Amino acid sequence: MSINPSQPTSDSRRDILVVRFGSLGDLCLLGWALARLADRPDGKDRRVTLVTKSAFAPLMEHVRGIHRVVPLKGSGVANVTRLAADLRDRNWDLVIDAHNILRGHLLFGMMRRRPDRRLAKDTAARLAFMGFGHRQGSLDRTMHDRFEELTAGLASESNGDSVGTLPPMASLRVQPSTKILAFAPGAQWDTKRWPENNFVALLDMHLRDHPGPVRIFLGPREENWFADGSLERAAEASERTEIIRGRSLTEVAALLSECSHLVTNDSGLLHVAEAVGTPVLAFFGPTVREFGYFPVLDGSKVLEMPMDCRPCSRNGKRPCHRGDLACLRDISPDKAYAVLSEMKESR
Repeated sequence: MSINPSQPTSDSRRDILVVRFGSLGDLCLLGWALARLADRPDGKDRRVTLVTKSAFAPLMEHVRGIHRVVPLKGSGVANVTRLAADLRDRNWDLVIDAHNILRGHLLFGMMRRRPDRRLAKDTAARLAFMGFGHRQGSLDRTMHDRFEELTAGLASESNGDSVGTLPPMASLRVQPSTKILAFAPGAQWDTKRWPENNFVALLDMHLRDHPGPVRIFLGPREENWFADGSLERAAEASERTEIIRGRSLTEVAALLSECSHLVTNDSGLLHVAEAVGTPVLAFFGPTVREFGYFPVLDGSKVLEMPMDCRPCSRNGKRPCHRGDLACLRDISPDKAYAVLSEMKESR
Protein backbone atom coordinates (compact mmCIF):
# COMPACT_ATOMS: atom_id res chain seq x y z
CA MET A 1 0.00 0.00 0.00
CA SER A 2 1.34 3.45 -0.87
CA ILE A 3 0.13 6.49 1.06
CA ASN A 4 0.78 10.15 0.33
CA PRO A 5 2.02 11.51 3.69
CA SER A 6 0.98 15.05 2.85
CA GLN A 7 -2.66 14.06 2.95
CA PRO A 8 -4.69 14.04 6.20
CA THR A 9 -5.45 10.74 7.90
CA SER A 10 -8.30 8.66 6.55
CA ASP A 11 -10.41 9.50 9.62
CA SER A 12 -10.78 13.10 8.40
CA ARG A 13 -11.75 12.16 4.87
CA ARG A 14 -15.40 12.22 3.95
CA ASP A 15 -15.68 12.04 0.14
CA ILE A 16 -13.93 8.83 -0.94
CA LEU A 17 -13.39 7.40 -4.42
CA VAL A 18 -12.55 3.69 -4.70
CA VAL A 19 -11.60 2.12 -8.04
CA ARG A 20 -11.84 -1.64 -8.47
CA PHE A 21 -12.99 -2.89 -11.89
CA GLY A 22 -13.23 -6.63 -11.06
CA SER A 23 -13.38 -9.49 -10.55
CA LEU A 24 -16.47 -10.74 -8.74
CA GLY A 25 -14.64 -12.34 -5.83
CA ASP A 26 -12.33 -9.36 -5.34
CA LEU A 27 -15.26 -6.97 -5.25
CA CYS A 28 -17.08 -9.02 -2.63
CA LEU A 29 -13.94 -9.05 -0.47
CA LEU A 30 -13.63 -5.30 -0.94
CA GLY A 31 -17.25 -5.05 0.18
CA TRP A 32 -16.31 -6.32 3.66
CA ALA A 33 -13.78 -3.50 4.06
CA LEU A 34 -16.17 -0.80 2.82
CA ALA A 35 -18.96 -2.05 5.07
CA ARG A 36 -16.61 -2.04 8.05
CA LEU A 37 -15.60 1.52 7.20
CA ALA A 38 -19.27 2.48 7.18
CA ASP A 39 -19.84 0.77 10.53
CA ARG A 40 -17.30 2.94 12.32
CA PRO A 41 -18.67 5.65 14.62
CA ASP A 42 -18.00 8.34 12.00
CA GLY A 43 -19.14 6.16 9.10
CA LYS A 44 -22.40 8.03 8.55
CA ASP A 45 -20.39 11.11 7.57
CA ARG A 46 -18.52 9.34 4.77
CA ARG A 47 -19.63 9.10 1.16
CA VAL A 48 -18.00 6.30 -0.83
CA THR A 49 -18.13 6.17 -4.62
CA LEU A 50 -17.08 2.88 -6.23
CA VAL A 51 -15.95 2.59 -9.84
CA THR A 52 -16.32 -0.92 -11.28
CA LYS A 53 -17.32 -2.78 -14.42
CA SER A 54 -20.93 -2.34 -15.45
CA ALA A 55 -21.56 -6.11 -15.08
CA PHE A 56 -20.89 -5.90 -11.34
CA ALA A 57 -22.43 -2.50 -10.63
CA PRO A 58 -26.00 -3.65 -9.76
CA LEU A 59 -24.70 -6.13 -7.18
CA MET A 60 -22.25 -3.69 -5.60
CA GLU A 61 -25.03 -1.14 -5.11
CA HIS A 62 -26.20 -3.39 -2.27
CA VAL A 63 -22.94 -3.17 -0.31
CA ARG A 64 -23.41 -1.27 2.93
CA GLY A 65 -21.42 1.95 2.92
CA ILE A 66 -21.32 2.45 -0.85
CA HIS A 67 -23.34 5.55 -1.73
CA ARG A 68 -22.78 5.57 -5.48
CA VAL A 69 -21.57 3.05 -8.04
CA VAL A 70 -20.13 4.44 -11.26
CA PRO A 71 -19.91 1.78 -13.98
CA LEU A 72 -17.15 1.52 -16.54
CA LYS A 73 -19.06 0.81 -19.74
CA GLY A 74 -16.64 -1.06 -21.97
CA SER A 75 -12.87 -1.41 -21.81
CA GLY A 76 -11.65 0.91 -24.59
CA VAL A 77 -9.76 4.15 -24.12
CA ALA A 78 -12.85 6.17 -25.12
CA ASN A 79 -14.81 4.59 -22.26
CA VAL A 80 -12.05 5.38 -19.77
CA THR A 81 -11.93 8.96 -21.10
CA ARG A 82 -15.67 9.45 -20.52
CA LEU A 83 -15.37 7.97 -17.05
CA ALA A 84 -12.50 10.31 -16.18
CA ALA A 85 -14.54 13.30 -17.31
CA ASP A 86 -17.36 12.22 -14.99
CA LEU A 87 -15.02 11.96 -12.01
CA ARG A 88 -12.50 14.73 -12.64
CA ASP A 89 -14.31 17.75 -11.25
CA ARG A 90 -15.19 16.20 -7.91
CA ASN A 91 -13.04 17.34 -4.99
CA TRP A 92 -12.22 13.90 -3.59
CA ASP A 93 -10.86 13.82 -0.05
CA LEU A 94 -9.41 10.34 -0.54
CA VAL A 95 -8.76 8.37 -3.72
CA ILE A 96 -8.05 4.64 -3.43
CA ASP A 97 -6.72 2.53 -6.26
CA ALA A 98 -7.94 -0.88 -5.11
CA HIS A 99 -6.90 -2.61 -8.34
CA ASN A 100 -3.49 -1.30 -9.44
CA ILE A 101 -3.71 -2.14 -13.14
CA LEU A 102 -2.88 -0.19 -16.29
CA ARG A 103 -6.49 0.80 -16.96
CA GLY A 104 -6.70 2.37 -13.53
CA HIS A 105 -3.42 4.21 -14.02
CA LEU A 106 -4.80 5.59 -17.28
CA LEU A 107 -7.99 6.68 -15.52
CA PHE A 108 -6.13 8.54 -12.78
CA GLY A 109 -3.86 10.19 -15.34
CA MET A 110 -6.88 11.47 -17.26
CA MET A 111 -8.42 12.66 -13.99
CA ARG A 112 -5.18 14.49 -13.20
CA ARG A 113 -5.35 13.01 -9.71
CA ARG A 114 -2.89 10.61 -8.13
CA PRO A 115 -4.40 8.03 -5.79
CA ASP A 116 -3.64 8.49 -2.12
CA ARG A 117 -3.55 4.74 -1.54
CA ARG A 118 -2.82 1.93 -3.94
CA LEU A 119 -3.22 -1.82 -3.58
CA ALA A 120 0.06 -3.72 -3.19
CA LYS A 121 -0.22 -6.93 -5.18
CA ASP A 122 3.02 -8.68 -4.19
CA THR A 123 3.04 -10.44 -7.56
CA ALA A 124 6.75 -11.22 -7.31
CA ALA A 125 6.26 -12.88 -3.91
CA ARG A 126 3.46 -15.04 -5.27
CA LEU A 127 5.52 -16.10 -8.28
CA ALA A 128 8.49 -16.95 -6.05
CA PHE A 129 6.26 -19.06 -3.82
CA MET A 130 4.71 -20.85 -6.78
CA GLY A 131 7.96 -21.43 -8.64
CA PHE A 132 10.49 -22.04 -5.86
CA GLY A 133 8.48 -22.60 -2.67
CA HIS A 134 9.99 -19.45 -1.16
CA ARG A 135 7.31 -18.00 1.10
CA GLN A 136 7.64 -14.35 2.10
CA GLY A 137 5.87 -12.87 5.11
CA SER A 138 3.79 -10.58 2.90
CA LEU A 139 1.81 -13.63 1.78
CA ASP A 140 0.30 -13.90 5.26
CA ARG A 141 -2.01 -11.03 4.27
CA THR A 142 -5.06 -12.09 2.30
CA MET A 143 -6.92 -9.84 -0.11
CA HIS A 144 -9.38 -9.21 2.71
CA ASP A 145 -6.48 -7.93 4.84
CA ARG A 146 -5.12 -5.77 2.02
CA PHE A 147 -8.48 -4.12 1.40
CA GLU A 148 -8.79 -3.49 5.13
CA GLU A 149 -5.44 -1.71 5.03
CA LEU A 150 -6.55 0.50 2.17
CA THR A 151 -9.79 1.57 3.82
CA ALA A 152 -9.22 1.35 7.55
CA GLY A 153 -5.64 2.47 7.91
CA LEU A 154 -3.12 0.34 9.78
CA ALA A 155 -2.55 -3.31 8.95
CA SER A 156 -3.13 -4.22 12.60
CA GLU A 157 -6.72 -3.07 12.27
CA SER A 158 -7.37 -5.92 9.84
CA ASN A 159 -6.96 -8.52 12.58
CA GLY A 160 -9.30 -9.64 15.33
CA ASP A 161 -12.81 -8.36 14.73
CA SER A 162 -12.27 -7.23 11.13
CA VAL A 163 -15.10 -9.47 9.94
CA GLY A 164 -18.16 -7.95 11.56
CA THR A 165 -21.32 -9.77 12.50
CA LEU A 166 -23.29 -8.14 9.69
CA PRO A 167 -22.30 -9.15 6.13
CA PRO A 168 -21.70 -6.36 3.61
CA MET A 169 -24.72 -7.31 1.48
CA ALA A 170 -27.08 -7.78 4.41
CA SER A 171 -29.76 -5.84 2.55
CA LEU A 172 -30.11 -8.81 0.17
CA ARG A 173 -30.29 -11.36 2.93
CA VAL A 174 -33.45 -13.40 3.21
CA GLN A 175 -34.09 -15.45 6.34
CA PRO A 176 -31.80 -18.46 5.81
CA SER A 177 -33.23 -21.94 5.89
CA THR A 178 -31.50 -24.75 7.76
CA LYS A 179 -32.85 -27.11 5.13
CA ILE A 180 -31.59 -25.64 1.83
CA LEU A 181 -28.10 -26.70 0.75
CA ALA A 182 -26.41 -25.01 -2.21
CA PHE A 183 -23.85 -26.29 -4.71
CA ALA A 184 -21.69 -24.14 -7.00
CA PRO A 185 -19.86 -26.78 -9.06
CA GLY A 186 -18.31 -24.40 -11.57
CA ALA A 187 -15.22 -22.19 -11.74
CA GLN A 188 -13.64 -19.96 -14.32
CA TRP A 189 -11.04 -22.61 -15.12
CA ASP A 190 -11.61 -26.36 -15.30
CA THR A 191 -8.53 -27.03 -13.18
CA LYS A 192 -10.29 -25.46 -10.17
CA ARG A 193 -13.34 -27.74 -10.34
CA TRP A 194 -13.87 -30.58 -7.88
CA PRO A 195 -14.73 -33.58 -10.11
CA GLU A 196 -18.33 -33.67 -11.27
CA ASN A 197 -18.84 -37.25 -10.06
CA ASN A 198 -17.72 -36.20 -6.59
CA PHE A 199 -20.46 -33.57 -6.56
CA VAL A 200 -22.90 -36.29 -7.66
CA ALA A 201 -21.82 -38.56 -4.80
CA LEU A 202 -22.13 -35.72 -2.27
CA LEU A 203 -25.56 -34.84 -3.62
CA ASP A 204 -26.70 -38.45 -3.26
CA MET A 205 -25.45 -38.61 0.34
CA HIS A 206 -27.24 -35.42 1.28
CA LEU A 207 -30.53 -36.40 -0.36
CA ARG A 208 -30.34 -39.80 1.32
CA ASP A 209 -29.89 -38.41 4.83
CA HIS A 210 -31.64 -35.03 4.76
CA PRO A 211 -35.17 -34.05 3.73
CA GLY A 212 -34.36 -30.54 2.55
CA PRO A 213 -33.88 -29.25 -1.00
CA VAL A 214 -30.65 -28.53 -2.87
CA ARG A 215 -29.95 -25.61 -5.18
CA ILE A 216 -27.30 -25.96 -7.88
CA PHE A 217 -26.04 -22.58 -9.09
CA LEU A 218 -24.75 -22.36 -12.65
CA GLY A 219 -23.12 -19.49 -14.48
CA PRO A 220 -22.99 -19.16 -18.28
CA ARG A 221 -19.54 -20.79 -18.37
CA GLU A 222 -20.85 -23.93 -16.69
CA GLU A 223 -23.51 -24.81 -19.25
CA ASN A 224 -21.12 -26.50 -21.70
CA TRP A 225 -19.82 -29.17 -19.34
CA PHE A 226 -22.99 -29.42 -17.24
CA ALA A 227 -25.39 -30.18 -20.09
CA ASP A 228 -26.21 -33.91 -20.29
CA GLY A 229 -23.58 -34.63 -17.64
CA SER A 230 -23.81 -36.84 -14.58
CA LEU A 231 -24.61 -33.98 -12.21
CA GLU A 232 -27.44 -32.66 -14.38
CA ARG A 233 -28.91 -36.14 -14.64
CA ALA A 234 -28.69 -36.63 -10.88
CA ALA A 235 -30.28 -33.25 -10.24
CA GLU A 236 -33.14 -33.84 -12.67
CA ALA A 237 -33.81 -37.25 -11.12
CA SER A 238 -34.60 -35.63 -7.77
CA GLU A 239 -37.68 -33.52 -7.15
CA ARG A 240 -35.84 -31.80 -4.30
CA THR A 241 -33.04 -30.42 -6.49
CA GLU A 242 -33.39 -27.08 -8.28
CA ILE A 243 -30.97 -25.82 -10.94
CA ILE A 244 -30.46 -22.04 -10.75
CA ARG A 245 -29.44 -20.61 -14.12
CA GLY A 246 -29.91 -17.41 -16.10
CA ARG A 247 -30.33 -15.17 -13.03
CA SER A 248 -28.74 -11.80 -12.38
CA LEU A 249 -25.96 -11.58 -9.81
CA THR A 250 -28.30 -9.75 -7.45
CA GLU A 251 -30.89 -12.54 -7.72
CA VAL A 252 -28.20 -15.17 -7.20
CA ALA A 253 -26.98 -13.39 -4.06
CA ALA A 254 -30.50 -13.28 -2.63
CA LEU A 255 -31.07 -16.97 -3.40
CA LEU A 256 -27.73 -17.88 -1.80
CA SER A 257 -28.71 -15.97 1.33
CA GLU A 258 -31.62 -18.37 1.85
CA CYS A 259 -29.26 -21.36 2.01
CA SER A 260 -27.64 -22.80 5.11
CA HIS A 261 -24.33 -23.54 3.37
CA LEU A 262 -22.73 -23.44 -0.07
CA VAL A 263 -20.46 -26.22 -1.32
CA THR A 264 -18.22 -24.58 -3.87
CA ASN A 265 -14.94 -24.46 -5.72
CA ASP A 266 -12.55 -21.52 -5.52
CA SER A 267 -14.84 -19.22 -7.47
CA GLY A 268 -16.64 -15.89 -7.35
CA LEU A 269 -19.79 -17.44 -5.88
CA LEU A 270 -17.77 -18.45 -2.81
CA HIS A 271 -17.35 -14.76 -2.00
CA VAL A 272 -20.88 -13.78 -3.02
CA ALA A 273 -22.27 -16.36 -0.58
CA GLU A 274 -20.13 -15.08 2.28
CA ALA A 275 -21.04 -11.49 1.45
CA VAL A 276 -24.68 -12.32 2.21
CA GLY A 277 -23.73 -14.30 5.31
CA THR A 278 -23.84 -17.88 4.00
CA PRO A 279 -20.85 -19.99 5.11
CA VAL A 280 -19.10 -22.16 2.54
CA LEU A 281 -17.34 -25.48 2.24
CA ALA A 282 -14.72 -24.75 -0.42
CA PHE A 283 -12.40 -27.00 -2.42
CA PHE A 284 -8.97 -25.56 -3.22
CA GLY A 285 -6.67 -27.28 -5.70
CA PRO A 286 -4.10 -25.35 -7.77
CA THR A 287 -4.60 -22.17 -5.71
CA VAL A 288 -3.79 -21.56 -2.05
CA ARG A 289 -4.51 -19.12 0.77
CA GLU A 290 -1.20 -17.33 0.13
CA PHE A 291 -2.63 -15.99 -3.12
CA GLY A 292 -5.14 -14.04 -1.05
CA TYR A 293 -8.50 -15.48 -2.00
CA PHE A 294 -9.82 -17.49 0.91
CA PRO A 295 -13.07 -17.60 2.91
CA VAL A 296 -13.41 -15.03 5.69
CA LEU A 297 -16.40 -16.23 7.73
CA ASP A 298 -15.62 -18.16 10.89
CA GLY A 299 -18.20 -20.77 9.92
CA SER A 300 -16.61 -21.51 6.54
CA LYS A 301 -14.25 -24.43 5.90
CA VAL A 302 -11.71 -25.30 3.20
CA LEU A 303 -10.68 -28.77 2.02
CA GLU A 304 -7.32 -29.11 0.25
CA MET A 305 -4.60 -31.71 -0.24
CA PRO A 306 -1.03 -31.14 1.04
CA MET A 307 0.83 -31.79 -2.21
CA ASP A 308 4.33 -30.71 -3.18
CA CYS A 309 3.12 -29.41 -6.54
CA ARG A 310 0.70 -26.94 -4.96
CA PRO A 311 0.37 -24.13 -5.82
CA CYS A 312 0.86 -24.60 -9.55
CA SER A 313 -1.03 -21.56 -10.83
CA ARG A 314 -1.92 -18.10 -9.57
CA ASN A 315 -5.53 -18.37 -10.75
CA GLY A 316 -5.99 -21.93 -12.00
CA LYS A 317 -5.51 -21.02 -15.65
CA ARG A 318 -2.52 -23.30 -16.23
CA PRO A 319 -3.30 -26.96 -16.99
CA CYS A 320 -2.37 -29.58 -14.42
CA HIS A 321 1.19 -30.70 -15.21
CA ARG A 322 0.43 -34.13 -13.69
CA GLY A 323 -2.63 -34.49 -15.88
CA ASP A 324 -4.79 -35.99 -13.15
CA LEU A 325 -5.92 -33.04 -10.94
CA ALA A 326 -5.07 -35.16 -7.91
CA CYS A 327 -5.19 -32.09 -5.65
CA LEU A 328 -8.96 -32.00 -6.15
CA ARG A 329 -9.71 -35.56 -7.21
CA ASP A 330 -8.31 -36.97 -3.95
CA ILE A 331 -10.66 -34.90 -1.77
CA SER A 332 -13.22 -37.65 -1.29
CA PRO A 333 -16.98 -37.13 -1.15
CA ASP A 334 -16.97 -38.98 2.18
CA LYS A 335 -14.57 -36.42 3.64
CA ALA A 336 -16.59 -33.53 2.25
CA TYR A 337 -19.81 -35.00 3.65
CA ALA A 338 -18.26 -35.46 7.10
CA VAL A 339 -17.03 -31.86 7.24
CA LEU A 340 -20.33 -30.55 5.89
CA SER A 341 -22.22 -32.48 8.58
CA GLU A 342 -20.02 -30.93 11.25
CA MET A 343 -20.68 -27.47 9.82
CA LYS A 344 -24.43 -28.06 9.95
CA GLU A 345 -24.31 -29.25 13.53
CA SER A 346 -22.27 -26.26 14.72
CA ARG A 347 -24.46 -23.61 13.10
